[in-house]
Amino acid sequence: MKKEKKIVKRCIGACLAILFLGGMWQARQASFLRGTKIQRTGTPTLFIPGYMGNRVSFGGMIFRLDHYGLGTKTMIIHVSADGKIHFNQKASLKSKNPLIQVLFENNRNEQVEAVQLGKVLIELKRKYNVPRVNLVGHSSGGNIVYDYLINKTSKKSQAPQVIKFVNIATTFPGLKESGKKLDPELSILNIAGNIWGQKTDGGIPLNKDLYLEKIVKPYVKDYRAKVIKGSPLTAYHSMLHENGEVDREIAMFLFERSD
Repeated sequence: MKKEKKIVKRCIGACLAILFLGGMWQARQASFLRGTKIQRTGTPTLFIPGYMGNRVSFGGMIFRLDHYGLGTKTMIIHVSADGKIHFNQKASLKSKNPLIQVLFENNRNEQVEAVQLGKVLIELKRKYNVPRVNLVGHSSGGNIVYDYLINKTSKKSQAPQVIKFVNIATTFPGLKESGKKLDPELSILNIAGNIWGQKTDGGIPLNKDLYLEKIVKPYVKDYRAKVIKGSPLTAYHSMLHENGEVDREIAMFLFERSD
């Protein structure tokens, strides 16, 4: 009986500790997002996950941006392995700063996903008359977006213009001259992680992420970089899209005030 009581007490203690840490985490997120001043835009932002990405990948960020009034979760777009596109609309695309989650069934092939992303954008313009979009990619999701941006095709004119691109924790090997193919009206925010000053997010070396500047800066309207410093809980590769500071940087870049 005494042994069972000890086990129960330990379980209760562990649960209380988890609740306490969870509360502290939520308070930290709120400290970054509460009171952040942005402007209302009608430009949808599409979130592209990385390798084997799913609903969880950007689900938390979209929820927080919606919860703190920085954007509105308006749609989930599912792309099947054979490229069929399904739009699951949650709210009007005329809502404040529309947020759209894109989910690929074939989520392990960047080249295929880049082509499918192009088809998604064409359908978004055709079906919903969307003239401009922002794109946010994490890890290989950034490669998917970039592959689409530098792919010159005649059908590009049928898609919305990409005016802002947020890259989170990505490298771009072998693309030194590719920046010349980018739209000169494009603005880019590049976010990298630096755990405890070790110049890495635990997956991507800092210098390889920041090398994007040399590739794109001469050819785009605006290039900015933000290094997130901290522990593995905040700056690790897969924790960057769970970080309130990252949420804030993205919101301020995409929906920045002109005053």
